[in-house]
Order: sequence, then structure tokens, then C-alpha cells
Amino acid sequence: MTKALILLVTINMAPLMTTLFQNNRFKHPLDGNGQFLDGRPLLGPHKTRSGFLFGVFAGGVMGGFLDLPLWIGPVAGFLGMIGDSFSSFIKRRTRKPPGTNLPVVDQMFEAGFPLLFLHGVGVLSFPAALAALFVFIGIGWGGTSLRGILFTPSPSRFPKVVRSKYPFREWRACHIALSPFARFFNFENVLFYRVGMAGVFKLVGLYARGLQNALDVRLNKIVVRSVRVPASFDDYRILFISDLHIDGMERLSERLIQLVKDIEVDLCIFGGDYRMEMYGAFTNANRKLKGLVPHIQARDGVFGVLGNHDCLEIAPELEDVGICMLINDSVTIRNNGDAVSIVGLDDPHYYKCHDLDKAFADVPKTAFAILAAHSPEIVMEIKDHRVDFCLCGHTHGGQIRLPGIGPVFTHSKAPRSTSAGLWQYNAIKGYTSTGAGSSGIPLRFHCPPEVVLVTLKTG
Repeated sequence: MTKALILLVTINMAPLMTTLFQNNRFKHPLDGNGQFLDGRPLLGPHKTRSGFLFGVFAGGVMGGFLDLPLWIGPVAGFLGMIGDSFSSFIKRRTRKPPGTNLPVVDQMFEAGFPLLFLHGVGVLSFPAALAALFVFIGIGWGGTSLRGILFTPSPSRFPKVVRSKYPFREWRACHIALSPFARFFNFENVLFYRVGMAGVFKLVGLYARGLQNALDVRLNKIVVRSVRVPASFDDYRILFISDLHIDGMERLSERLIQLVKDIEVDLCIFGGDYRMEMYGAFTNANRKLKGLVPHIQARDGVFGVLGNHDCLEIAPELEDVGICMLINDSVTIRNNGDAVSIVGLDDPHYYKCHDLDKAFADVPKTAFAILAAHSPEIVMEIKDHRVDFCLCGHTHGGQIRLPGIGPVFTHSKAPRSTSAGLWQYNAIKGYTSTGAGSSGIPLRFHCPPEVVLVTLKTG
């Protein structure tokens, strides 16, 4: 019975794990957005083809680990996904919205179908299969609450108001940030990076090379040319520095100081993620920023936005360092009657506290509007606001790229084309920096870190 429960839990968790990596290309609804005779969706958008396939794949892999015949795991996975889809079909018929948890119904079919199969092929006796079903229902009931602790809530449940508990969640990140469960078992940060990838690169002898690459921060120069750039802002220079994670590597702050100290610019923008961890004290990162920011020569000031590694409470400390924080706010630079507005959003990736309406409230209609947001995911939400150019970070350009293939992961649900460099999404043009620092592990391959010098040109 124990093997059956392990197999069922693995199959059940597999679709959820796909949310760590998938972007819009893999979110095709399993039902093709079809409707039933009652005019309601067959299954709903939460059931995706990638989730279904990953459930089958996970069943096959775990079945192999459990020494079951090779064909049993995939079949159990397939039947589990069929049962999960049948549960969704029932919930749509009872007018339950997608994503609604319905204890017993959620577990009955996704466990019942594979358990009947395991009984039929002689892996389980009928009493053992029945006992496993009841145990799995109990696990699923408790897992509904645990899922809210371990995983980020759906963006649709993030109110964009100050009294929301999610800005409070952002604030408390300076103290305990994530639950002990999420901190220790976080798949991406702990298991994948610090155990998996770091171990692999040390094993093959490339760890030192990757660390050296991560300290090779370069100055990348780009030109943004637009007929909307006012004549008095022709050749206006903006220094964009994103994803510092400045306390994550020794000698990084010294390298950045050497890079920026002799560059004279009109304005500087920090794109978020100032520290390495997502929780705990900001002291070490703050100390290193105090050494860096005074070396930035920006005539019209230094501005910044928050990223997914930054809690709200560090904003006053960043202001004390000399960074004027734009948290769903804007600043307008005026020259000879012309205007350029810098619009800064709160983190749109993890905390989901961004508010476009509030941020654009004071932007003049005639101003050239530059949107600074931590992640390029924001472009999928821009509808009613004119953005002339967008500056983003967060992706690190993948940080580790494969020749001819590109980044292994972009850590963004935005189109892959927006993960690094210049891009255009619909009518919006922008640039995503590969970042000055490194996250997860301090290694880079085929993806050098950078600070970006943006020059505005009229024409």
C-alpha cells in the first residue's frame, strides 16, 4: 500500500510542479477551451496539456523507482490524470469556478481510477486499495492547506489595494518571509540550485569557471530611437542596473564600482532584487549598496523599483542609501517644456503588488513614458496605458545558456523572446537585462552579467 500511496502523491503533485517552469507556450488548455451542453467549460483553464503529460511522465519515473513493471507507472499516471480531469468536469457542472478545492471529489477519481487498475493487475488487494483511497483522501484534504503555504497563490487572488494582506506579506519578508517549510523545501532555490546544479558543476570541474564568468560584469550600450523622444532629451543617458543580488558574491560590489564610477549619465534606474535571499536581514546588502551608489554620477537622480527578493520594509533603507524608490509611482523629468516620465512598479512576479493605474496616475499624456518593472511579465497586463519603452530584469537572461538553444529556464511566464535583450511585444518595445548579479548559484555560462547604458534618440 505504501508504494501505491507514493505513486499517487507523485502523480497528483506533478501538474502543480509544472507551474515552476512553464510559460505561456505550455499552458494550452486540455479541453481546448471547449464548452459542454450547459454552456460552461468542459474542464477549465487550470487543466493543461503540459500538466496532464507531466502527470503521466511522473507516474512512469516513480513507478521505476518503486520497482514496478515499466508499463504500470505510466498507465497509473494516465488514469490519475483522467480521474483528475473527471473531477474538474464534475465541478464545472456544479458551477464551481476553476481552481476551487472540493475535498473527496478532488481525490476520489484521481486516486480511485489508478487504484482500481493496480488492484486489477495484482499489485494491490481490494482491501489495501480501499484503505489507500481513504488515506489519500486524508492526505489531499490536508494538502489543500499546505499548498497555500508552499506555493504562491494565483495572481487572480492578489488584490491591488494597500490594505491587501499581500503587501503585508511583502513587508514581513524581512523577518520570516516564507514559512520554514517553503524555505527548506523550496524546489527552485534549495533543491534545484544549491544541491542539484551546484553539485553537477563541481563534479564536472566547471564551478570555478562559472564563478569567474559571474564576476565578469560588462557595460552594454543600447540606443532607443523614437519620434516620441522630445528634442531636448536627445542623447539623454540612462544607466539601468538590475538584479544586483549584491551580497551574493564576494568582489561583485568592487567590480560594479570600477564599472560605473567613470560613467556620467543623466539618470540611473535600479531594477530590483538588491539582495540574494528572499528573507532575513538586509544589513549586508545595504552596506554594499552604500559603497556603490555614491559612485553613480546621475544628474537627475537615482531611482529604483522592488523585485521578488525585496520586501517593502527595505524601501526606507534604500532611500537612505540614495535610491528614490518608485513603488507604483512615477517621476517626471522636465526640460525646456518637454517631459520624460519614469514609471516604477512594485514586483509583478512574486508579490503581485503592482498597480498600473496608480503608477500612471500623474504621467503627462505628452511625456515619453519609460516603465521600469522587475519582470517582463508585466507586458501581458499593459492595456490602457501608453508605454514608450519598458526596462525589465528578473530573468538573468537564463543565467546558464546552452549554445544554440538558449536559456534552460527564464523564470518568467512572459514570452521567451522577452527574456533578454531588446524585444517587442505587440506595440510595446523594451529591454530585459541579464542582470548584474547572479541568483540561486553564483555561476554563469554563455550569459555574461551586465549593466546597461540606454541612450534616447529622437527620430
